[in-house]
Amino acid sequence: MIQRSDDGGVALIRMEHKPANVLTTEFSDALNAEFDRVREDGSVEAVVLTGTGSAFSAGVELFRVVDDGAAYVESLLASLGVLFSKLRAFPKPVVAAVNGHAIAGGAVIACACDGNRVMSRGSRCSHRTARTPGRGPLPLGCVRHLGARRAVPQRYQREVLLLGRSYDPEAAAERGFVDEMVPPEQLIERAREIAVELTSIPAATYDLTKRQLSRAEGRAAELDDELRSIWTSAETASHIRGYLERTLGRSSAR
Repeated sequence: MIQRSDDGGVALIRMEHKPANVLTTEFSDALNAEFDRVREDGSVEAVVLTGTGSAFSAGVELFRVVDDGAAYVESLLASLGVLFSKLRAFPKPVVAAVNGHAIAGGAVIACACDGNRVMSRGSRCSHRTARTPGRGPLPLGCVRHLGARRAVPQRYQREVLLLGRSYDPEAAAERGFVDEMVPPEQLIERAREIAVELTSIPAATYDLTKRQLSRAEGRAAELDDELRSIWTSAETASHIRGYLERTLGRSSAR
């Protein structure tokens, strides 16, 4: 699921979870465990997080949501909540090397990487999950974890969080999803350069500043019960099945 290589104090964490690094409870748990190991590794000063092939992450594995029921969805939301919060509060710089499409939860992961977000030209970025005509995306708790008030300019927040549009790198940068764009062959090298540059900031100063930035968004956690209720409802399952049927020709993986 995950490949890691360390070089010069920078840990390169590569997501390798087929298909398209979709987010499942197991994959999210694996990412949580890997970041725990990196946090405790004194030889690592910064992290570069990237994906594989044409995808950074395509977001939540929707077949599991509709096939495995409410108990699975509860475990998924809990694990993703830990992951998003962990990335936002991670004491070391985390740079996202967005190698391909970052959709829904994949976009949240990218935005939670605080150090910088570098995107490969030709990729797409979106907060979109399952949609039906006339309806916006399903919520991902991203007002808290995405740090929308900080990452996305205010004039774009409603568009990004409610309409679920897909953006090319230029539009994604304008809306705060990414900080810069590079040719695909330069992506990892550029992300490493940024990570090394960030290690010049005293570690204690960097950690404290991140925690100060996150503190103001804490009250959004009060909506978590409502978030779980939406994701586990029969109406949501019906919307997801319709989306899967239209896009993939089937509404279940079974």
